[in-house]
Amino acid sequence: MSEVDHALSQLAFIQDRLAASTRFRGLAPLAVGATGAMALIVAAIEDAGPGYGLPGWLFVPTWVATAAVAGSLIAVEALARARRLHAGMADRMLASTLRLLLPFLAAGAAITFVIVRAAPDVIWILPGVWQMLIALTGFSAVGTLPKTIVWPAAWYFLCAIMTLVLGAQAGVPSAWMMGIPFGIGQLITAFILHRAGVADDAR
Repeated sequence: MSEVDHALSQLAFIQDRLAASTRFRGLAPLAVGATGAMALIVAAIEDAGPGYGLPGWLFVPTWVATAAVAGSLIAVEALARARRLHAGMADRMLASTLRLLLPFLAAGAAITFVIVRAAPDVIWILPGVWQMLIALTGFSAVGTLPKTIVWPAAWYFLCAIMTLVLGAQAGVPSAWMMGIPFGIGQLITAFILHRAGVADDAR
């Protein structure tokens, strides 16, 4: 490797480390809050629908679709905000954030697929598993998001435990096992992101 290649490699490494240690400001409070409202609305509709949640077979596609829409909303806004707020560092910041999120997304998708295909009688466990993965994502993101992100992460963690207990007792998933934890959790996250943004602008 030539000295130029070595220097470029070292520069890329430094930029990657800088991106990993810089607080990511791409998450928009409004978009995150909207996904919380979406979760509450979907839960209310699902709860009012005849037969929803009883056998569990409509539960998974309903919430997978909701998560896909919510994730797309956040991702589109994050892409635009990252390019505006992080300028030349945007791509590296986005890549660093994706490296943090993808393992949890992959785990959630794999667990969901296996349970739906091989053990549909324990679909009730999925809301708790999803919330636990969100909690772990939040705890892992302390280095790149506001440190107060631990509060919604703790909320999701406690909700996961309670949801698993309630799900085990009921034997079927409930719309509100998703609506309340995710609705409130996302609204708390949106508030924290808003406060952090106000603090940054005041500096």
